[in-house]
Amino acid sequence: MKDDTNDLSHIQERHTAINLRLEEWAKWVRVRRIGWFTQPMFRLYQSKARQWEANPHIPVAINGLHALEIERAVSMLPDPYKTLLRWYYVFPWKARDPVAHKLGLRASNLPEILDKSRDMVKNRVLT
Repeated sequence: MKDDTNDLSHIQERHTAINLRLEEWAKWVRVRRIGWFTQPMFRLYQSKARQWEANPHIPVAINGLHALEIERAVSMLPDPYKTLLRWYYVFPWKARDPVAHKLGLRASNLPEILDKSRDMVKNRVLT
C-alpha cells in the first residue's frame, strides 16, 4: 500500500470542496502575459485556414466573488500557511525544496502544513 503522508498531490476527502475553490482562485489570481509582445504588423493578422474555429475552445467561467473570498481568506493566514498555499496553487512550477528552505521547514513537513492550510481556509470560507 502506498504511503500518502509525504505526497503533496494527495487531496483528502474532507478537502475536496475547498480544493476546487482553491484551484478556481489560482486561475483567477495567476498573472498572464498579454499577447502584445508581437510585431505591430502581425497583431491583427488572420490566417485564411482558421484552424482555431474547427475545434473551438470553450472557456470556463470563473466566479470572481468566490475567488475574491478565497483571496481574502488566504491573505489573512499566518505566513508559512499563506506562502505554502500560494506556492502550491498559483506557482506550482517552482521547486519544492527552495520553498521549504525559504519557509524554514523540511520538505517532508510540507504535506502536513498544506493540509492545515486547507483546513484554515475551509473554516473561514465554507462555514
